[in-house]
Amino acid sequence: MNNDLEKILIILLFGCLVFGCQEKHRDVAWVKLPSPISAQIRCFAESTDGTYYVGTSELYKSTDQGKSWELMDFDGMPEEIMVTHNGSILVGTYRGGIFKSTDKGNTWKSIGFKDNVYIFNIIQTEEGKIFASATFISEGASKDAKAGVFISEDDGDTWEQTSITAENIKGVFNPKPNLVFASGTGEFNFHRSTDNGVSWSDNVKGLPDSIPVSAVVELKDVLFASVGDPQDAARRTGGGIYKSTDDGLTWDKSDNGLSENTKVSDLTFIENTLYVSTGYQIKIGDRGVFKSEDLGETWHPAGLNELQLRLIRATKSQQLVAGSNVLSIFISPDRGESWQQTGKEIENWNVFQVIENKSYLITSGESGIWRAKLPVSQWEQINDGLGGLVKLSNGNILLAENGVISKSTDNGRTWESISDLKTEMIFLYAVDDNLLIACAQRDGIYYSNNNGADWIKYDVGPFDNSRFRTAIKLSSGTLLVGTTNGTLRSIDHGKTWDKVDEESYVWSFLEIDNSIYAGGYAQGVRRSTDDGLTWREFNGGLKGEDSYLTVTSLCKTSDGSIICGTLGEGIYKLGINDSIWSEYSTGLEDLVNFGIIEGNAEVLYTTSGKGIYKRNY
Repeated sequence: MNNDLEKILIILLFGCLVFGCQEKHRDVAWVKLPSPISAQIRCFAESTDGTYYVGTSELYKSTDQGKSWELMDFDGMPEEIMVTHNGSILVGTYRGGIFKSTDKGNTWKSIGFKDNVYIFNIIQTEEGKIFASATFISEGASKDAKAGVFISEDDGDTWEQTSITAENIKGVFNPKPNLVFASGTGEFNFHRSTDNGVSWSDNVKGLPDSIPVSAVVELKDVLFASVGDPQDAARRTGGGIYKSTDDGLTWDKSDNGLSENTKVSDLTFIENTLYVSTGYQIKIGDRGVFKSEDLGETWHPAGLNELQLRLIRATKSQQLVAGSNVLSIFISPDRGESWQQTGKEIENWNVFQVIENKSYLITSGESGIWRAKLPVSQWEQINDGLGGLVKLSNGNILLAENGVISKSTDNGRTWESISDLKTEMIFLYAVDDNLLIACAQRDGIYYSNNNGADWIKYDVGPFDNSRFRTAIKLSSGTLLVGTTNGTLRSIDHGKTWDKVDEESYVWSFLEIDNSIYAGGYAQGVRRSTDDGLTWREFNGGLKGEDSYLTVTSLCKTSDGSIICGTLGEGIYKLGINDSIWSEYSTGLEDLVNFGIIEGNAEVLYTTSGKGIYKRNY
């Protein structure tokens, strides 16, 4: 009997140790949830040995012509990849400059441009010159930091600036010897050089202003230019395809077969057939691949015509590789007759928002709206739009896509359009059980008292042209709205508004006890203890006095803690009795966090460029 009891006690003790350790492990780390095949492909390159490289939030390679992909050891967010004539790999990054590898990506060294926000384009001419476009100077950069077009003649080790010093140059192109083009945004945005970058002219006619050229190629002594911003930074409509027979001095539109306002993100050719990739995030113009077999006179669909594509390239083996903005990579072995999706190993699902409702997780990201039953094992796409979600107190869900409000009463399985604000992208908030607020981009603030069926525009007077980002209704009844021009405050249900914090651009508000917290662009967290009238920084442990930090989301947990998500610096926590933020990022593979929510059973979820993570607190 004693032996049996001893065995039972040992088993119970072992069980407590095992499950106790599991509980402890569960409590201290974020765990990545399964993802669908849904990566954003930003750039592509092929080396002389046939290795493919693609950039997402990370860097991947394929040694079997795209059938499978391997994560590379690279620290940074790639925006551009180029393999030089010497076999070196150059990678341009977001806020990290350019990195170089001479051993096929095993090791990397920085070769400059750390002060530039984007490196969008790197090319090499037949003669060996390397051109790079380096855009905007980072906040806090040294005064001698430079932007524009740069040249290297030593495989990227050193660089000299050309006479193009504009901050907005996105592309550099070399369609034939000695002829180089550079393109950006704004008036006179297209530059031409006939001496390999020594001198430049903007005396070019026929191309549209403000929309950058995405690619330039030569076929049969004719130049072809695709127009449309692959980065979608400014959400400009328009684009198309143009051709020139005088080395790029004058251009004529040549896109019969494409609908008006189609963004053309890339251009390539195989033998005598031209191929372009097209598509906006919002449904403007055409999407997918188009081809022309008559030197650009007419264009016809060539597959993937429901997808927004960011690039298309022809490989040495004459495969076509299409990089999707939402669903990873597609490869065609037969010149666009058929396409196969690849990239299941690429875990870069760009998710902006997640809600938990009726035993489901529902997400919104660049690849549309998805849902999965808890516990998550597999996702299904339930809407291909790009929009924001909000959960109502009655269990219904609203989706705001480009001003149109849709409702689902069956947890996202079906959607019904219920109203149209006829405005650009909006951020939607249920600030209490009876009040919805829609923050529009440069078109004011709207509210609804009947679950989104009808909307009325607040009269915000001179602030109406601001970009409105977030809203909260305080326990006192005061309304606060975050805008690019500061915080607006109303104490009379939105009849009148005052600006109370001109220096901040708030992305997320949170009220807890007698304090209001505001997280936003560049300044970290600010706090008010007088109903939003005055604000002070509250960044102890979060950032230095002069540091740049953008806070994307603030979440209050049931135990009274505050969880803070940031744009690149991970997640932080402020306990109920704490005055200093502490790191809360253990287990995260991506420090860029777009949103945090509390689900049921003391579970937190956070969204990122690599999908969704969860943890208990």
